[in-house]
Amino acid sequence: MKPIAYISKKVIDILKLDFEIDTPVYIGESNIEHIKNRHPYEYECYFRDIGNIIENPDYIGLSPKDNSIMFVKLYEVHGEYIRVAVKATQKGICYARTLHLLSTYNAERYIRKGTLKKLDK
Repeated sequence: MKPIAYISKKVIDILKLDFEIDTPVYIGESNIEHIKNRHPYEYECYFRDIGNIIENPDYIGLSPKDNSIMFVKLYEVHGEYIRVAVKATQKGICYARTLHLLSTYNAERYIRKGTLKKLDK
């Protein structure tokens, strides 16, 4: 399996992750099928950008629900926040689990609460 992206030192440092710099992120067929079936709009519009969302997010954070890493990109043309959730296995292998639209309300709430942190360009 080939990596789709790498987790940068900046993300590791900000979120205090116990990962090596440039940890690879993979995506399995079951995760691709999940995105196609559960999030067809996002798959059609944003799946080709999944690696870019992980490597160049506008916001990052840890999900309060399952501690997955949230990589969020704001596509200003459409005014849509797109989230890629990455989760590490017990062996430390990172997989992109899902890609979906994050409502503006939830995105702004996460930003206000500090759950999502803005990355400086």
